[in-house]
Amino acid sequence: MIKHELGIVLRFGGVGGVATLVHLAVAWVALALYPQWSPLVANLVAFIAAFPVSFFGHRYLTFRTEGGAGRFLMLAAGGFCLNNGVLAVLITTLAVDGFVAIVLSTFTVPVLIYAGSRLWVFR
Repeated sequence: MIKHELGIVLRFGGVGGVATLVHLAVAWVALALYPQWSPLVANLVAFIAAFPVSFFGHRYLTFRTEGGAGRFLMLAAGGFCLNNGVLAVLITTLAVDGFVAIVLSTFTVPVLIYAGSRLWVFR
């Protein structure tokens, strides 16, 4: 049981790591190509690009189960709202640079996404 769960956690970390790299790369490119964009807009574009990587990776590699698209979308959207809330605080209140703020905010939600995915989406 513990070995099985550890395997899921490791696969989750690998898929999440790839999805995070996609997210950060797209955000960086978006801000480089469109410097007039708000980091919030770049973060949204990055989220949209990384979502399929995350969903299909977790569905087929991490949890190896069918279904879950609607629930995962709701969970990911909630995580994105939390991510964007942290991002907004970082850029408006703390005056953190746009891309740095995206990096920091992106690392705020993985534990919640894992718990929601494991216990609700892909149970």
